[in-house]
Amino acid sequence: PLDYNEHLGDTAVVIDGQEITFQDLAFYILFEERKVEEQARIYNPDYTKDYWNLHTNDTFIQLEAKEVVMGMAIHDHLFYQMAVEEGIDNLTEEEERELEFSRTDFWEDLLDVQWEHLPCDSQTIDEQIRIAAIAEKYQNKLAEELGPSQAAYKYDGYYYSQILEEHEVKINDKLWDRFVMGDI
Repeated sequence: PLDYNEHLGDTAVVIDGQEITFQDLAFYILFEERKVEEQARIYNPDYTKDYWNLHTNDTFIQLEAKEVVMGMAIHDHLFYQMAVEEGIDNLTEEEERELEFSRTDFWEDLLDVQWEHLPCDSQTIDEQIRIAAIAEKYQNKLAEELGPSQAAYKYDGYYYSQILEEHEVKINDKLWDRFVMGDI
């Protein structure tokens, strides 16, 4: 298994030539791990790994969570790059307030064990949350201009998958395959 903290500066994925490091995935990893861990605590509060290792929908929960992390990260970084190229990478005052609420919500919801093992500084994660907010703004712009809905442009949406096909995405499988979700 990959020791995540030893590879923070290593490239996890390259999107149209732009390198995204494992540190750049920290927000997505913490977000998804918290969500799954909360479900795992309901399933078996004494040993949450039982839930992480469940096999459902033809995959293990742990692997599904890992795919979600990479999917969300690629989506947000791609849409962020597209927003920057179109000059819409600034947030309005209202969007800044929403961003601050999102940040506060994220930090308040973090599990104690996640606080104890935070993989990077809070400023890095706050910047990742900002990138996600700008990506969401771009996603909303596409939905308004092209339809049919905002959901169609989410990381698992059909229209987003069509856009993704037009871009070069290369995951660093050598390291990513060794990465284990649920242990960060």
